[in-house]
Amino acid sequence: MARDAVTVRLDARPGLPAKTLWALVAAGALAAFFVAPAREPWDLKLCLACAETLAAGEDPYGREQIVGGVSFPCLYPPLAFDLYRPFAAMGDPVPWWNALKVLGFAALLLLWRRVLPPGRDGWRLAFALGAFGTPFFAEYRSGNAGSLEQLALWGTFALFIAGRYAAFAVALAAVAQLKLQPALFLGLLLLAPKPRWKEFALGAAVFAGLFGLNELLHPGLLGGYLSRLGDPSAAWRYERGPNNCSAWAFLQHLLETAAGSRPLASRWASLLVVPWSCFVAAVTALSARRVATGPGTDEEKRRFVVLLGTAAFALLAPRFKDYAFFLVIPAALVALESAAPLLWRAPLLVFAALNSTKAAAERMGLGPWALVAGYFKLYAAVLVWAVLVSLNNPWHSRREKR
Repeated sequence: MARDAVTVRLDARPGLPAKTLWALVAAGALAAFFVAPAREPWDLKLCLACAETLAAGEDPYGREQIVGGVSFPCLYPPLAFDLYRPFAAMGDPVPWWNALKVLGFAALLLLWRRVLPPGRDGWRLAFALGAFGTPFFAEYRSGNAGSLEQLALWGTFALFIAGRYAAFAVALAAVAQLKLQPALFLGLLLLAPKPRWKEFALGAAVFAGLFGLNELLHPGLLGGYLSRLGDPSAAWRYERGPNNCSAWAFLQHLLETAAGSRPLASRWASLLVVPWSCFVAAVTALSARRVATGPGTDEEKRRFVVLLGTAAFALLAPRFKDYAFFLVIPAALVALESAAPLLWRAPLLVFAALNSTKAAAERMGLGPWALVAGYFKLYAAVLVWAVLVSLNNPWHSRREKR
């Protein structure tokens, strides 16, 4: 693909004033404070139950928690549940939790505004609210802390873009303690304009040290947590479709439908996902190095590496829930606002908007193969990544043309 064909347009109209955005999101926060979510916040209630069990000196991993008549396992490390203790002590934490999440999402929008090149705020806000299965509304209804986690994660990315590598490494090591998978973003340090091996080692050491605090502060519980996490028979491992659009889930779902055996499909998917992951990682690294050795400032290069890394992460993570697609939104906006061929951008926009049409596909007579209509978010993420790896420092390229 020609380089000039994929540059990002920077001649967009000015965005909304920051005060206007703040007024909009503040109104949303107040509404969230007084209006309960449409569905029971089961994720919040589960985490509160796990936190209460832990606070009582019991093992939260020794038994499942009952929420709404359904049993769920505690799947976060002990220290993560400690963060929920202040909310567990409240009589009714839901309104406060709702307000905190909406304010967190508002702050996330403003953070994205600083990360992205200038553009149309109205369109971007609409895309952030409606694309990829509406991740904010999905996590808002469930009571998940997704928007807060994303705010913290993008805060670490801002440190990376600013060139504060050591601070990024330490902050990311702390943020990754909740769900562990974000620790993979330490790899951004190796994709910087000049690879930062010392900071990478620092981040890895801090991550290991903080994770070890789980055993120090809650003796004997870390083994139970790891056992829960590694249980191959756990039902959460087989979440798929719109609720879990990871590449591994797609492969497992496809193979199970073809072979009719879940254990066999799981084994083969675990094997096939390895070459896929190696391919994505290798192409991402090569593209990042191409940007690093090309024209442009180091800050521009670091910004692009972050966006490329978030797109790649969506294809590499073994579990990628519906609310995790917060992560892909800025990269998707850059891909859609690029001058990439319409043949790439049009299906990207369609897939990001559709989320899933599995039920419609079943009504059309596709039978079990209707499953392919349940992974539109994954297809959109693949296209985002494909467009970004074809770019070569888009911001600088546009200025060169002028």
